[in-house]
Amino acid sequence: MTDHDATAAIVAHAYLNAPYLRAKYQATGIDPTSWSDGLFSRLPFTTKDDLRLAYPDGLLAVDPAEVAVVHESSGTTGEPTPAYFTRGDIDEWLDRMLFNGVGLSERDVVLVKTPYSMLTTAHQMHGAAQRAGATVIPAGNRTELMPYSRALRLLRDYRVTVAYCMPVELMLFARRALGAGLDPAKDFPELRAAVVNGEVLSAAKKRFLEELWSITLYPDYGSTETTTLGGACAAGSLHLWSDRFLFEVLDEATGHCSPYGTGELVVTSYHRRAMPIVRYRMGDIVTVSDGAGCRCGSDRPRVLVHGRAADRFTVRGRSLFPIDVEDVVYGALFGCEPVFWSGEVDDDLLTLVLEATDSGSAEVRRRTEGLAAALQDRLGMRSAISVVPPGTGMTLDRQAEQEAMFKPVYLRTRGQGGRGLDYTGSSQEN
Repeated sequence: MTDHDATAAIVAHAYLNAPYLRAKYQATGIDPTSWSDGLFSRLPFTTKDDLRLAYPDGLLAVDPAEVAVVHESSGTTGEPTPAYFTRGDIDEWLDRMLFNGVGLSERDVVLVKTPYSMLTTAHQMHGAAQRAGATVIPAGNRTELMPYSRALRLLRDYRVTVAYCMPVELMLFARRALGAGLDPAKDFPELRAAVVNGEVLSAAKKRFLEELWSITLYPDYGSTETTTLGGACAAGSLHLWSDRFLFEVLDEATGHCSPYGTGELVVTSYHRRAMPIVRYRMGDIVTVSDGAGCRCGSDRPRVLVHGRAADRFTVRGRSLFPIDVEDVVYGALFGCEPVFWSGEVDDDLLTLVLEATDSGSAEVRRRTEGLAAALQDRLGMRSAISVVPPGTGMTLDRQAEQEAMFKPVYLRTRGQGGRGLDYTGSSQEN
């Protein structure tokens, strides 16, 4: 089946079997069962709001008896939304999880350190690792039963070779290890890689964590609604799974969609049956480029994820994202002990707080002058930088390990809307 045929088939399936999408398409006067050139581009987008309005089963397109599992999003940017999967949907997502460059095998021991509750992430890696013959340690989220002290013990005593977690977890693991007199780069010799997701990861933070642990990071990109959309190859590029999805890049100014360029990512799944994903706006701003020429040999398109559209801010007429600040911060602090950062932007002034331990704070303070210069040179931002002890103004590294671990929000903007800072992962609209 060609991509054209697969697109026509999934759109017809959505129209005939998902009540919410059928009503939405009918309201625009479109009958996708009568396929013609140009019809796809006239289909209305599916948005997060649609997923909420269709709750609980308006987007369900199979008999309920065919549903194997129901997941929900984390609700980072609003109310949680449902995601239905058939057994076939699950098999297809597990195949995708094995596309990345980490190369799981029966020799691997995989620590799964993301939430199992309602999200798809842990289940994706758990199932894929088992399919590859690897041993799985289902550590799950930070809870009273899984404090960081226990997770670190599992990482060391069971000779974990691959960790699956958010990037921030690697920072937290490292700080706990150093506090126990362990060197992350030397005292976990079997650990060779980490597959990371849940946060946008800058190139500098990736290098920082790889140096800290002496491992290779393989970013994974996706969402609960879509599952994995792309993963890092052995050469380090983040590729989109274009044989499983149709990807469009939406130019927000013109409303025009293209296969490449910078804009909001729009996703259509060729294979999803339980809950068809048709022209779904991810809410993420990305740059998609031709994958040809990657050293891994894949011709799948490459993607750079800038961040959520809601997190974008403006400095002197230039659109920036928290990842841009993060890249400067960890570039300037490369080789330091684990450092957490948070900040607030007010016009072109960045008030930046760096959390460093007593043993590492002197070196961090020595680097602040260079960091300030880099922020000015690369981003056009003036800065006021302070270095504080662990736990001063953040909750990530406090000892109350019973708190659940969610997605951290690092940067707050004044007067521009967007999400507020809360290291517990919940967010408030300004």
